Amino acid sequence: MTLRVFPTILVASIVCLSAEESFAQRDPGVRGGLQNTGGGLQAQGIKIPPPPLISDHPTTGARITDNEKRSFVEGILRAGQLESTCDDCAMVTDGSPAVKNPINGLKELDPLFPQFTTNSNGLGARHNADQCFACHGHPTLGGSGGFLVPNPVDLARFGPPAARPPENPQFDLIPHRFGRQNVVPSFQQQYGPIREVRFIYKVDDAGNILRDNHGQPMPDGGVHALWTVKGTRGDPTIPNCSITQPDFERQVQQNNIAFRIPLQMTGLGLIESIQDREILAKQAATSSMRTAVGIAGRPNRSGNDGTITRFGWKAQNKSVTMFAGEAYNVEMGITNELFPTAREEDPNCNGSGKPAPNDVTRMDTTDNLNQAFNNPVHLLADWMQFSLLMRFTDGPQPVSNPSSSAVRGRQLFGDIGCALCHTPTMQTAPVMNSAVLQNRPVNLFSDLLIHDMGTGLADGISQGLAGPREFRTTPLWGVGQRIFFLHDGRTNDLLEAIRAHASNGSEANAVVSAFNALQSFDKQAILNFLRSL
Repeated sequence: MTLRVFPTILVASIVCLSAEESFAQRDPGVRGGLQNTGGGLQAQGIKIPPPPLISDHPTTGARITDNEKRSFVEGILRAGQLESTCDDCAMVTDGSPAVKNPINGLKELDPLFPQFTTNSNGLGARHNADQCFACHGHPTLGGSGGFLVPNPVDLARFGPPAARPPENPQFDLIPHRFGRQNVVPSFQQQYGPIREVRFIYKVDDAGNILRDNHGQPMPDGGVHALWTVKGTRGDPTIPNCSITQPDFERQVQQNNIAFRIPLQMTGLGLIESIQDREILAKQAATSSMRTAVGIAGRPNRSGNDGTITRFGWKAQNKSVTMFAGEAYNVEMGITNELFPTAREEDPNCNGSGKPAPNDVTRMDTTDNLNQAFNNPVHLLADWMQFSLLMRFTDGPQPVSNPSSSAVRGRQLFGDIGCALCHTPTMQTAPVMNSAVLQNRPVNLFSDLLIHDMGTGLADGISQGLAGPREFRTTPLWGVGQRIFFLHDGRTNDLLEAIRAHASNGSEANAVVSAFNALQSFDKQAILNFLRSL
């Protein structure tokens, strides 16, 4: 790769564009549009496409085995389940793959979105979502955050599904499902991004920021669940639940909020299969070029074994298994073998017969509830089956016939230094337990390292070795079909997202300056290239 350097541009500066030039290039928008968002298709009687099964090995021709495929398919069913709040409250048999659609009276393969029939149990008293695909549904199940039509159960309120266009499911669908009495914070907008909330500093019961003996605010960084189960219809075990939501608006006023938006789960098994030595070798290969433009970068590492962690906005998680167990507990409040303690232990809100941990390896002697110990497809807990789904999804695929502008954009992407962080390709380990995963290219466009992104993107949160201004290089595969960008979803415009990489202290300043110095048609070529991914 030849790096084009622009010596007349200061590293920390951003070239000011004329008004004429600023309108000369634009983000071409979500590739394929929004027709693949959940509910937009469902309103026409079509379900969202399933996650892509990993393709045959490009060199050896190795294929996913029948048993691996069965686990993958079962993982889709589990991730699509709609969770009820008590252990006996599901509307149909746990894990039932077929439900009756009250809109058209037809039986359809689960998951149908937005789902309305609970077929699993364990939803926590505090949660952000009630099914995995609610936050991972664009452009396929397992994708990034998208839109869903509002809950069609209450026809008197919502009308048929087509009566209201797809929207952020955190705006109405999830907080009010089954009569729940949640107040929707101002940052969850009807057509805005799905946002998870972290508090930068700890607060007391009144919402005041806590300080130590030296008067310094005490760091928090944890996820604060948006919703509670208060008011849930159909669960006789929690009639006296009275827990309340955190006062999010007060924390907004105190600048004590940090947002995260969901990224796609597809291709994560391939990323997990990359060895640490490959990550470090790719970093070393471009060391001199990185140094020349002020790019450092370093791996985040596990505090236990010292190996490179690579999942999450700050590369804080080690594996898809850890991600799955954490997501079930943090996002849905479901206790499991990795996270056995409930986030909210108020017995009035957890029900009297709800065991903990709730989602565990199945021990039933029969398969009446689809939880038989002797049925290999039903043996694993939901969260473990979810991890197998992620392990065998293929990575997002680029367009097969990119335009000449997009082809030129890929060259420019490397020339100005974008590829120094967004490494186009890595290789999985030479020997893997699954032949379909071993020694194959991963076109992720990320170095999987954390970088100082300056004051403009700093979120005040530290995770592992990643400090308040550091973020993992987000993999760009699939970026052409994402709706919102950056860790907090602050923009849906790729051009704005690129420019937001530049701020005081950011390692990306020189590269963004180089981008800004390009002619308008070259900037457009890079935008076209990114939307082709």
